[in-house]
Amino acid sequence: MSGGITRRNALKGAAGLAGIGSLAGCMSIIGGGSGGQVIVSSKQFTEQDLLGYMTYETLTSNTDLNLKDQVGLGGTTTNFKALKEGQVDVYWEYTGTAWSVLPPKHDTVITDPQKIYQKVKSEFEDKYGLTLLSRAPFNNTYVLLANKDWAKQSGVKTLSDFASYVNGGNTDFTVVMDAEFQDRADGWPGLAKHYGFADSKSDMNIKNVGAGLTYQIVGQGEAAVGMGFNTNPKIVKFDLDVLDDDKKFFPVYNPAPVVNQDTLDSNPSMKAPLDAIGPKLSTEKIRSLNKRVSIGGEDAKAVAKDFLSNAGLI
Repeated sequence: MSGGITRRNALKGAAGLAGIGSLAGCMSIIGGGSGGQVIVSSKQFTEQDLLGYMTYETLTSNTDLNLKDQVGLGGTTTNFKALKEGQVDVYWEYTGTAWSVLPPKHDTVITDPQKIYQKVKSEFEDKYGLTLLSRAPFNNTYVLLANKDWAKQSGVKTLSDFASYVNGGNTDFTVVMDAEFQDRADGWPGLAKHYGFADSKSDMNIKNVGAGLTYQIVGQGEAAVGMGFNTNPKIVKFDLDVLDDDKKFFPVYNPAPVVNQDTLDSNPSMKAPLDAIGPKLSTEKIRSLNKRVSIGGEDAKAVAKDFLSNAGLI
């Protein structure tokens, strides 16, 4: 995602917990949901702002809870630590992030959305006293993006097509990606191994650029293919083709509200409004909402409220 809406940029900063100490100090006076106030937090990028404000606005409209807005609190670890310690009460986490980034950090990649959801849900309940509510179907995972003209000319529509194309000696084109993707096991090296083009990838022209720039570079034809994130609105802006991960390599990143179980037990009216949000969020819908905020410059809270109203949730 561009600029402030890149999920993995937030993950990179997730380990920095300096801000949580001061936050904990002021929140300890207030207490979590069991003390009468429900604190809503989120990570610090556009998609998470939207999810956080959807949570806040639906609880405002559908419950009598006393709410506190901490949307944009920090990275993954900051939100998770705050939730575990009762300093906040709900935020949205991605299943793939929960599985591979948060303790105990599993190495096994699960590509079945319901299977990873159930495993994360059970683990969170057993280990942390947290529960996952209904997940959204959209998947904010890595994708390979192609320039539409190049895709039409080459006939490449899927990652299997891409592998066959380059293994056939067609490597005279540029691929753009950030350095992290080029090195990650769940990025370029693992993708090449999974799809069987590991021997051919060294013949391609690989250029490292910032993750937010890949969409424009591919869209303008300066590269044929690039890495991206599936819900980034620049996919629409630059009319890019998303190559289908037909052999299911990339991890699943479906978001779901994570709630402190004590808070939910004390405030059962939270569950139904929060459960109703996720199923309404398709990939196309979240891309369009992200676009309104990150490209159109609209206010995230207003866009979240508008979405809930149009979906009949408030």
